[in-house]
Amino acid sequence: MPSSSPLPKNHNEPVPRLMRFLCFSVCVGALFLLCLLYFTDMTNYSPHFAVVVSRRQVPGHPFGKGIKKLNSNKNFNSLINSKKRQYNTKKLLISRRLQDFQSEWLRQRRARVDWKNIIEPCADNMAWGLVKEHWGKTNRSNATTSDIIFKDIRPAGEFSKIFIQSKTSDNRTKLIGGDTWRVYVRGPTSIAATVFDHNNGTYEALFLITEPGLYELMIYLDYSLCDGFKDPPSDWFVIGYRREGELGPLDEYLVTQSFNNGQPAITINVTKDHLKVPISGM
Repeated sequence: MPSSSPLPKNHNEPVPRLMRFLCFSVCVGALFLLCLLYFTDMTNYSPHFAVVVSRRQVPGHPFGKGIKKLNSNKNFNSLINSKKRQYNTKKLLISRRLQDFQSEWLRQRRARVDWKNIIEPCADNMAWGLVKEHWGKTNRSNATTSDIIFKDIRPAGEFSKIFIQSKTSDNRTKLIGGDTWRVYVRGPTSIAATVFDHNNGTYEALFLITEPGLYELMIYLDYSLCDGFKDPPSDWFVIGYRREGELGPLDEYLVTQSFNNGQPAITINVTKDHLKVPISGM
């Protein structure tokens, strides 16, 4: 027998389309409103980034105080400026020493092939038997009375130099050139110096030492009064052998005197190199 009670409602019946649209619109609107309120609050109550990092806007902040105190510290500023000056001074010194090295390197290389500059002090005094005024035998240089008047000894890897003042046997300072000096540097390495005749009685010996240590300078005088540049007659040996004394004593032309009676002229101490710059970077 059929029951007279009402049938149960079907809970699986779909929600009308209009109701679903209204629910979705309400949710989206609420979410948009929450986002709007959040960004409005951030804008009104959060300081700007530039204000946060600026010590002037937040003077009470410990970071701002530290920077202000550091900038007002005269000792700190003085130390920084001193370090900068030392760095600039050292950089300038290295630059100048590199320029000196380049200049001396080129000057030494040029001197070995510049024959005109080599014979310049004797250009008009190379004829055999010619004696110019004030160039007589009494003005011949003597190695034992000559002096080293200046020396500039640099660290290893830099050019060093000495200056020799030629004097006569009676200790008169010479003001003319024409002497032929040899300078040897002996120590951990042995080299021969390049000698420049300044045509005023002084001679510059330039040399490059590459290893540090103690070195001795041996100095010899081979010729004086341009005798080292004079070519004797082609029959000089024949005439000298057959008629002894016709060309004068041999020692007038071959002096070869040692600077300090055969002992080292000076001893120098060359320190370690300071310029750590490769040649390619100069």
